[in-house]
Amino acid sequence: MAAPAAQSADLGVPRAPVAAEVMASGFTWTAVYGGLHAGYGFANTAISVPGAFGFSGIGSNGWLVGGKIGADYQFAQRWVAGVLAEGNLQGIDTVIGIGGVGNVKFSGDRRWAIRGRLGYLLTPETMLYVTGGFTQGRTTFSAPGGLGSVSFSANGWQIGGGVETRLSGNWFMYAEYIHTFSNSFGQFAPLSVKPTSGTARIGINYRFGGGSLYPTFAAPTRRNWSGFFAGVQAGYGFGNTTISAPPAFSFRGIGSQGVTGGVLAGYDHQFAGMNIVAGLEGDASLSDIKTTISGVGASASIGSDWNIGLRARLGYVMGGSIMPYVSAGYGWTHVKTSGLGGGFTQSLSGFQLGAGVETMLTANVALRAEYIHQFNSSRDLVPGILRTRTDNGRARVGITYKFGGEDAAVVARY
Repeated sequence: MAAPAAQSADLGVPRAPVAAEVMASGFTWTAVYGGLHAGYGFANTAISVPGAFGFSGIGSNGWLVGGKIGADYQFAQRWVAGVLAEGNLQGIDTVIGIGGVGNVKFSGDRRWAIRGRLGYLLTPETMLYVTGGFTQGRTTFSAPGGLGSVSFSANGWQIGGGVETRLSGNWFMYAEYIHTFSNSFGQFAPLSVKPTSGTARIGINYRFGGGSLYPTFAAPTRRNWSGFFAGVQAGYGFGNTTISAPPAFSFRGIGSQGVTGGVLAGYDHQFAGMNIVAGLEGDASLSDIKTTISGVGASASIGSDWNIGLRARLGYVMGGSIMPYVSAGYGWTHVKTSGLGGGFTQSLSGFQLGAGVETMLTANVALRAEYIHQFNSSRDLVPGILRTRTDNGRARVGITYKFGGEDAAVVARY
């Protein structure tokens, strides 16, 4: 009888609350998806006869649009693996203009690929990934005056990387760079004709299904993105030079490619009560983006060895941890030659356009992936007779440190 009495007495005594562990369910990246993308690319076709001649190469640049289907499987709280198939229509062209006749065009016009990818979740809704696999592309040669066209195909392989983030519901956005190494076209042996290309894309995916599989985790975010930042950046660049003698002749182009890297710094301002961020930034890079030509016992090269850019940028913060942005400004590129009787140097300048995605790794450290395109102004090689103009593009990643932090915090996104 004592036990029931004790229980009855407890009814009148307030109890302290008991803490219960509550784990947010999150969502899974395991899903089938489909999407569309668009972007811009360069190609550089190397031509050589082994042991006799080499030119590294013939340049192309232009647009691409495409679509993909794929499937991802989330096998841990932060890891995702998948496979995808994509197809592209392209206008990555080399054009020879002949006055009074028309244009001769070499166009990388179609490409498909099957790739795997492996991703790491920076936040529950943002994934950094690498990708690689098999590809096949078609190049079409078109002659003017109704003389027709002929197409050639070459297999190869691709590597790349990007950032994908959830916009809302089942809609996701991604930005990526894909580098393609093609085999030589077999029709021209013993002449080797081997293209290499790089394309920067932005796209939208829709994921079918989804559910609660892995619990969410704390994700870095900033309540205020205002402040100074500084960091380092590195990537890969292409260039394409047009030489013309108006109105008789033009050739687009002479291609170049290589690595680039350097520093960047700037200031961002997030408008009060808004997700909009505006800022100014500058960067300085050393590079080895060049074209080489070699023959028996001799060689020469021309390319850019440094670049400086100043740009304004405008971004939109999503969820506190990721910001897609666009940028525009002006850049200066230094060109250097060697092996041509001692060589020479000159500086090119032009308008810059860019786009990218920045995401917080910690409350003060950010990762960015971006593409910068520079439209250089024309120059006279021979005054009144021969002119030249170079376009170049750089796909790169960067790490920056955002100073301050009194308004920074690490919070869960659910």
